[in-house]
This record gives sequence, structure tokens and C-alpha cells, in this order.
Amino acid sequence: MMTETVLSRSLRLVFSGGIAVGLGLAALPAVAQTASQDNSMQRVEITGSSIKRVAAETALPVTILKREDIERTGATSAQDLVNLIPGNFGGGVAANNVGASGVPSTANLRALGARYTLVLLNGRRVANYAVGNNPVDLNSIPLSAIERIEVLRDGASAVYGADAVAGVINFILRKDYKGVEMSAYKTHVDQGGGNTKSFNITAGFGDLATDRFNVLVSANHEENEKLLASERSFSTTSVRPDLGINKSSPRNGVPNLTFTDSLGNKYVGVNPFRYNGCKNDEFSLVVNSEKGCGTDYVKYIDLVPEAKHDNIVTRGVFKVSDSLELFAEAAYTKDKMIAASSPAPYTEPMNYPVKGRFYPKTIKLPKGLKLPAGYKMPNGTVTTAESVLAADMDVTPTGPLSGTWRTVAGGGRNDLTKTENTRVVVGAKGNMVGWDYETALTYGKNEVEISFGPGKFSYAKLRPLVDSGEINVFGTQDAASLAALLGSQLSGFENGGVSTSKEFDFRMSKEIFNLPAGAVGFSVGTSYRTEKLSQVSSDVLKNGDEVGGAGEIPGVTGDRKVFGLFSEVVVPVVKDLELTAAARYDKYKNGFGTEFDNLSPKLGFTYRPSAMIMARGSVARGFRAPTLVDNLNPKALNNTSSNFNDPIRCPNGVAINDTVGERQDECSVQLDTQNSGNPDLKPEKSKQYTLGLVFQPTSTISGSIDYWNVKIDKSINAMSENTVFGDPVANINQFYRYDPVIEDKYLKDKADAEKLNLPPPPVPVGGKKLPYKGSTNKDFPLAYVALPRVNTGKFYAAGVDLNLNYRQKFGDMGTVGANYDSTYYSKHGYQYEGEKEVSDLGKFKDFGPTPRYRHTLGLTYGLGQWSGSVTHNYTKGYWDYTDPSLIAADYPELRKVGNYSTFDATIGWKPMKNLSMTFGVKNIADEDPPSSRNGANFQVGYDASFTNPLGRTFYARLNYKFL
Repeated sequence: MMTETVLSRSLRLVFSGGIAVGLGLAALPAVAQTASQDNSMQRVEITGSSIKRVAAETALPVTILKREDIERTGATSAQDLVNLIPGNFGGGVAANNVGASGVPSTANLRALGARYTLVLLNGRRVANYAVGNNPVDLNSIPLSAIERIEVLRDGASAVYGADAVAGVINFILRKDYKGVEMSAYKTHVDQGGGNTKSFNITAGFGDLATDRFNVLVSANHEENEKLLASERSFSTTSVRPDLGINKSSPRNGVPNLTFTDSLGNKYVGVNPFRYNGCKNDEFSLVVNSEKGCGTDYVKYIDLVPEAKHDNIVTRGVFKVSDSLELFAEAAYTKDKMIAASSPAPYTEPMNYPVKGRFYPKTIKLPKGLKLPAGYKMPNGTVTTAESVLAADMDVTPTGPLSGTWRTVAGGGRNDLTKTENTRVVVGAKGNMVGWDYETALTYGKNEVEISFGPGKFSYAKLRPLVDSGEINVFGTQDAASLAALLGSQLSGFENGGVSTSKEFDFRMSKEIFNLPAGAVGFSVGTSYRTEKLSQVSSDVLKNGDEVGGAGEIPGVTGDRKVFGLFSEVVVPVVKDLELTAAARYDKYKNGFGTEFDNLSPKLGFTYRPSAMIMARGSVARGFRAPTLVDNLNPKALNNTSSNFNDPIRCPNGVAINDTVGERQDECSVQLDTQNSGNPDLKPEKSKQYTLGLVFQPTSTISGSIDYWNVKIDKSINAMSENTVFGDPVANINQFYRYDPVIEDKYLKDKADAEKLNLPPPPVPVGGKKLPYKGSTNKDFPLAYVALPRVNTGKFYAAGVDLNLNYRQKFGDMGTVGANYDSTYYSKHGYQYEGEKEVSDLGKFKDFGPTPRYRHTLGLTYGLGQWSGSVTHNYTKGYWDYTDPSLIAADYPELRKVGNYSTFDATIGWKPMKNLSMTFGVKNIADEDPPSSRNGANFQVGYDASFTNPLGRTFYARLNYKFL
């Protein structure tokens, strides 16, 4: 799939009369494969090494994507492009913002987690995303100004950082560009929704060789339409009997009510619309139990959010002399996203008063409802045993009615996220007393501001209206109640953050002496970086006051200083055998008092037994320190990302008694968690090695095969909700419960104190704020599940990358090319401390699935003004997510997620020198994503992180160069 660099895919071929470099150049989807010869054997610097060398001499596997390759894929963002790499799987995507906010797009080489992939721009770091605990946001990379992308598929880089455990993705800006060109791009999604359009202008002037300077300016604007869940048949409902799941929420626009009737009978969780099968389109109700309804919340959500992206990039180079160049870069990107999720669930216990103007005169009980022994019938009889209601029956409620409600009349919740990324680099490079050198100062800032959009409400504003009965929680709002509801909406700043990075780097290299087999190359360098992070939440979020919000979201502020020293040496031991040794020393000094340091070595080799084959390999140790958020994030209440059952009070989704659900939802719902950082976290350590062959048996055929292996110890993660709820007995100490009697007394005393303007009473031991750890008392509801960050154990992964290339010219009949690029995982998984290893190879586990195999297979043809291609993208299926509490006849323990297979095609036409056009279609067969029952995202029925819901998409790109 990829164009692999001369560095890693080439062999020096010795021919009579001269030396040539045969390039095994792969093709991206829809890209014509090319080959070239470089008789100059120019010394260059490629990602992974700081020593300028002949490109064919490296030991590290590096893949290159050229600009023409990028354009022919139809990708308009760095995220789209990175997701095409077979070795990348499971990074963050725009769809993850549905039901969340401030979620960046991220790379994830080797499916080990986005934090293990280092993303660079022109070989230097980019400021991390400022919200949450995230690495670089790919949306901060101005793809329209990128000349090429180099992917180092070997980790623990001595040059860039030992924290690049899974590898490096280096985006490289255009250089020495001259002229003015404009391009426009537009898609047409066959099924509707999710279209993209973009416009770019790039200008460059000055020739570095003749004018001694070059200046580049590039600006780009892109707009992405939203795609609604209701616009795709595979994602339009939360009720999927074919998958054995009903993910409807019990928090409804018309609540499942707990009340007492006029005869003294008590009911828990009865919905007024259950008698007619929950048929109510206004509130999107569906059946979820014999007496309750659920909200089919996906009727309101996005599959892909609406977004706009703007960037401007400028780069200038001035050649002072043959031995000195000055350069400067400036880039600014701005992204705006609007993500819509379901109307806000009012999760606090709601008590609707008898005097409320919407209080119902009667509530209809559904036929088939089980009546307990001792139930008083309207005819005066009393049941002597449990019986079943033979027909629908009206009862008269008395006293307050309680339940959890949803603000359906207020519309879906919207988060408005604005992200700005600013980056400035100034530096110099050249040659001084025989040494090649480069140095620079880099400043990066990532700013994220999230605002409350429509459909967001405050408990402080809404609670008095609900408690007084001014809001209709039983049906359609009238004009007065709707105005009151909308008046309690939130607006303005929600939360955000600023992440800044300032770095100085310097490196130099030269061939220091000669050995019989060749020159010894040596390099040394240093870097010093300061990082600051300031995450700020509005008072609403800090206090957990947002209706249906994620709980308490406190701010995080911290800083650190990072010093690095690295060196590399290349030694030609004997003819055709070359050794590379490198090492990096890193020292982290945190502003809150802790320090880490580590020496990370790396060894590599190349061996050329013949002109047609080269063996290569490397072994290294890596080092990754905890992030500032890992260390400093305060304890805060949140909720699970998936729906779970309280294992004590609602085992396997079955309530143990009538008090379950009376105070809070406890069955098949997002349950409360307590998340926190940990200042005592230790750094992660890694070990990795690669071993491979590069081959070129003929001038038209080339390829490579590399085995790689990575192990990460002391990995830092929040305890997994899937693990804790999957085995609640082994993890009993993570469950915290409270005594409702003590809690009620505390809340009453607190309310009395507030009325008298007195200090609040002390929080009681066992109260909800200081609950009982590990309690199994069936009368105690769940306060929260503790999921702190810990050094949990290890990750491990291993596999094989295989690339095969073919390119053949047939004279006047044109040029044919083919490329096969794949990653096969031989093992992949994790291990918690003190537990057995868990393989997620081909299985959906705590961190998602890792498909055993991915590939792209491309065929290309070029003739004169025309070019064309067909590409097959393939991801092998895997065993689906399993919720142990739901296993039943219609929910088998093992279920397969199907293979994901799509075909793309392009036609390129260049009718004149300055004009080119590309027409393409993605997903020719209009394949839907394979169905999945996972609950990791708000989308239901498929996995939004790993697939594309758009379907067949036509696109066109027009490019015109004026000069």
C-alpha cells in the first residue's frame, strides 16, 4: 500500500558501467507505482537516523508516502491517510466525539495505544492535545502542505525520543516549491450525508539553488457534513435482536415511574406507555422490560459529526552560503466540530409533587404485569400468591412520583469544540569544520475550547422546576413548560485547555574515520524541552452540575522539563556487513517534585550477501514517562462508557427486589465511576526488536519482509471497566456502596442547614460521599466504581510486515504496477499485575480488538495523459465483544465480527501541463461495516472506531498550476 523509502526498500545494485539504486516503491490505494534510479547516490537524512547516508544503507524499516500518492487516495485529513496504513489500527476518530467532547484524531501503530506512536512535523515534535490525556491531534497536521510522510515502523527512536515505542510518523512539509497552484475537492456520498468539500491554494517563489532563498505559503479550507445515525439502516436503532442486544436507555422522556396507588400498592419502574408496547414516536420509546420502556437514543445521535478545518502554513529558507542555511516555519490550524448526542438524561432521583400541574390522574398498568402476593385489587380482593394481570388496568397514583427523566423537548445535546494549533520553528543547518549540523527552536501551542451547545442543561436551574412540577415529565410540554425548560439551558464556556511545548535541539554528524570496509559515521545531539498543561473546567463541570453529564470534571495544571542527549555510530565491520549503535539519555523533571531518567540503547545491522538481497535488524529498549494528566488528574466522579448491571443488586440484568431502581438506575445503564490520576506512577519500559529481508530479484520486482516484536512493562492505564464488571468478585474492592438510610438523614440535615443558613453537617461515614469499600450488602446501592490509573502490568505485540512490488513498462502500451502491503499479527495482548496474560488477538477485549491481519492490494495502469487504479482494503474479522452478564440463547458467548473488505478506484487525466483531474470512488460495492455488539461508543450495531459508515463515495479533485 505504501511507497517505501529508498532507505528501507532499496538495494545497491552493481552493474557494469555504473552504480544504480533499485527502488521497491509501493503504491498507496489508487496510486500508480513508480520506480527510479539515482546514479548520484546522494547522501540524505531519513526518519530514524541523524546521520546523512546513502539511502540504501539503513537498517530500519521506513515507509514513505509521496505527495502524489496522498492525493490519489482521496484522503483530505491526516487521520484518513494514517488509517490506510495496515500497521495502524484503532486510533481516535471524529466519530468518538459523539457522546463525548474534545476527543482528538490519533495514530495507533501496532494497535498498542495512541500514546505509543510519536507524531512529528518536519522531524520535530508537535504540542500534545490540550484536553483529556491525549497525544498529538492529527487534525493539527496541515495535510494539504505535506510533501511526504515517512513512517518508521521500528520503535524506541534514539533520535526523536525513546517514548516512540510503537514507531514514528513524520509529516514533512513541501520544500523548494515554485509556482502557484489551486485545487478543489468534493465528494458525493451515495446514501447521503457526510459529504466533504475542500479548497487549497499554494504559492512558492525563489529558487534555493539560483536565488538562494525559497518561500512557501499554503492555505486550505475543508468542510465535513454530519452523518446522522438515522441515515444508515445498520445504525438506526439501539434494539438489535439479531445481535441479542437492547441498548435502549431506561432514562426516558416519560419516566419509568416508582409510586404508590390509592389502594396502597407500590410500583417500581412502570412506564405509562408500556401498556401499548411503548409506542410513542415523540419520545422514541421501545420495550425494555415487562413494565418499563427505554429510549432508543440513537434516533438522536450523529455517526460522524459536522466539522470545519482551516490551516495556513508558511516556510522560508535562506541560503547564506554553501555551508549555512537559515530556515523558519509557521503553521496555524483551526478546527471546529459540532457533535450531537441524545437528549440529556436527568439522572438524579426525581420526585414529582402531587400539586404539580401535570400530575397524572391515572396510570395504566400493562397486561401481563406480575402482581405480588398481598396486592390489593380494585374490587376489594387481595392476591394470595403472585399473579399476572389479565388486562390493562388504570390505577390512581398518590404522593410524589419518582424516576429518571430525559429532556427530550430540549433536543439532543450538542458540544461545540474549537481547536487551534500554533507552531513556529526557527533554525539553521549547514556544515562547520567538516560536521553536518542542524539546530532549531520550536514553539508549539494547542488550545481547545469546548462550549455548551443546544440541549445542555443545568441541575441547579432545572431541579427547582422539576421539583415544583412546572415541567411535564409525563408527555408533551405546553408553551409555558417548554419556555421554562429551554430557559434552564447552559451556554458559553464548558471546558478546555492549553498545551504548550518549547524545545531547543542541536545535532551534528560526520564520517569520523575510515576502516577497510568504509567510513565510520558518527552523530551526537541534544534537546531540551519544557511542557506546560492547563486544563480548566467551568463551575458547572467541576461540580458535576450538567444534566446527564460525565460527572465531576476538575481542572489539571502542571509542567515539566525534559532533557535529552543522544548519539549514533555506523560502523562498516567488513564488506557488506554494517553495524549501527545508538543510545539516548532522557531526564524528566516534573514541576510537582518527581523526576525520572533513563538510558535507552539501540543496536542494528545490515548485511548484503548479494546484490539482490539485504538482511536487516535492530534491538532496542524504550522509555515512556507518565503524562502530566496521568500524575495529576484529581479524583472525580464520572460514568462508564458502556452500559452495565450492578452485580449485587441487579445480577445478569435481573433486579433482586423492588427497591432496585427506586433511588437510581442500576440495571443496564452507565454506572458511576471515580477516576483519578496517581502521582506515584512509575515510567513504562519497553523492549523491541526487528528482523527482516529486503529483496529485488529483478529490475521490476522488489519487496521486503520484517518480523517485529514489542513488549511494554509497567504500562499505565485506568483500571478497565470491562475487567472490573466482568469479574466483580475478584475486583470487589473497586466497588463502593452507601447506606441509603444514612444518606437520607444526611441530605435532610443538609437541606435544613441550608434553609437556616447554617454550615452543612459533616459527611457521615458510609454516606454517599464516603461510601463503604467492597461492601456486598444487597440493601446498599452503588456509589461508584473506583478506576484509578495504575501501572497495571504489560502490553505485548508481534507480527510480520510484508510488502511486494511490481512495475513494468510496456512501451507504447503504458506502465503496469502492483503492490501488496500487509501486517500480520502473531500475538497481541496485555497482562494486569498478578493476573494471567490476556490475548486480544482477533478478540474484543479491554482495549478493543486487534485483527490478526490487514492488507491493501493495489493495481495501477498509466498511459500518456491517463492513469487508473483499483485497490482492495481488507481487515480480517474478530471475535465480538461479550458482556458476561448477557450471555443467553440470543446472545452467544462467542460471536464473529465479519471481515471488512472494500474496493476503491481512481481515474486520473492530465489534458495539459498545468491541469490535472482525478475522479474516484471509495467502497465501490457500497459495503456496510460488519455488525458488532460492542458498547465502546454511543453508536450501536457496528464499531465506529474501526470502520467507515459512509458507504459508496464518489469524489473529484481538480488541480490547476498557474506558474
